Amino acid sequence: MTERAPRLADPGLIGLLGFVIATLTAQLEHLGLQNESPVFWVGAVFGGVVQVTAGMLSYFAGDDFHFIVYNAFGWYWICMPGFLLGGELGFFEVEGPARGVFTLMFSILALVFALSAASRNTVLPVTLLAVTAGLGLQTVTAFGGPPAVGAAGSVALLLASALAAYMLLEKFYARTLGRSILPLGPAWFRVASPVSIQAHTV
Repeated sequence: MTERAPRLADPGLIGLLGFVIATLTAQLEHLGLQNESPVFWVGAVFGGVVQVTAGMLSYFAGDDFHFIVYNAFGWYWICMPGFLLGGELGFFEVEGPARGVFTLMFSILALVFALSAASRNTVLPVTLLAVTAGLGLQTVTAFGGPPAVGAAGSVALLLASALAAYMLLEKFYARTLGRSILPLGPAWFRVASPVSIQAHTV
């Protein structure tokens, strides 16, 4: 008789938590509702350490999608506090167009991730598209565009944070109550079976 493998926790729980808290904190600062100090600490810990941890735990779970997504945005949030620190101390400052190039790269990455996410449910790709829009609009401001465009980007990222919080609740309740009680909507398209995907990667 074979022993049952122990049930492991879903690293997405802390990954989503880190994204929600870091994104919410940063956008409140961008909208002028608080100063940069919380962004430094919350971004580094929840956005950076927590999301990278979730990404590495996804590696051990064999989850390629969340491995790359949480690591990508986790390291993004480790860089962002460095930008703030450099600006405060006056060394290795990253401002203006340089900041814009950085946010543009992650806007494009979120769009790339959204395509794969669309094979899972509705809420996940919409969340990533909101991230794409938010970072894209903030990129415009970083390249000298009007501040109102960046503020619109903050609103889009607040929407992404709210959707991520919804997915966190769905996942938490499904894992702790044993059944899904919050709908995520249907996938936008079907994907090949895992066997077919593996055959294409050999």
